[in-house]
Amino acid sequence: MTKDPVRAFLALTFAISWAIWFAMIAGSVSIATTTGLISNIVATAGPSIAAVIIALVIGGSEIRRLLHGFSPRLVSPRSALVALVLPLGMVGIAIAASVALLGSPPPAITLLAASGLVVEFVRVLFLGGPLEEELGWRGFLLPRLQAKRAAFDASVLLGVIWGLWHVPLYFVLGTGQHATAAGAGAAAAIIAFVVWTIALSILFTWLFNQTRGSLIVVILFHASVNLAAFVPAALASAGAATFLYPLATWIVALIVAARYGREDLALRPRIRISTLSVKRDLPDPRPAR
Repeated sequence: MTKDPVRAFLALTFAISWAIWFAMIAGSVSIATTTGLISNIVATAGPSIAAVIIALVIGGSEIRRLLHGFSPRLVSPRSALVALVLPLGMVGIAIAASVALLGSPPPAITLLAASGLVVEFVRVLFLGGPLEEELGWRGFLLPRLQAKRAAFDASVLLGVIWGLWHVPLYFVLGTGQHATAAGAGAAAAIIAFVVWTIALSILFTWLFNQTRGSLIVVILFHASVNLAAFVPAALASAGAATFLYPLATWIVALIVAARYGREDLALRPRIRISTLSVKRDLPDPRPAR
């Protein structure tokens, strides 16, 4: 583990998550059941569980470095606002394009729909992956990938890994992925999702590097990304917006890469394990512009 922590992390992450998900598939356990819900939460936490285990094996200040991403000092109001609003802006553009160009019904914005989205945000934040995953993906893996690669290249690689890690969910009863696979076919749904996670990964890296490694910001962004996927249906304006949302994500990701540069995806040097330390994790005075 100490000689090649990246491979050890990936092996342990996939072993934990996939073992649980495949057991759920074999037993036809739906996440709508209590057993399924708890099992899925543990499986979703696979990346973070693996990160903590390997950090303990590595020893030294690794745990402290890993957890320092949760420091409030790395979060500015601006970076938190960008993390929360950007995905909603992207899906808003997707809805507008769907309505204007394809004749989809305009969104029905009501107090009931808005309150429902607030409740859904809380559910997604705590049960839908952001809190369970990000300590592993961005806290542990990303700085190590960026140590030997440009930020853009590391993002693409992480995006592929992250997307493929979700594959079993397309066969777990009760998941949104399972519903998507039932409509579009598992292969097409998985390929489309991986293409989307690559674009998302670029934006995650941008926020992570720009905030000097804030896990709080990327967790908020992850929650907002997941919430935004529910918005078209919640506002009764799905149409093609569900498919245009990933396209909007790619457009924004490419704009960010062009603006901030492929090397660091930030105004300051990218976060890499060779240079990351608690003393250097200072908040960026110009976060997420």
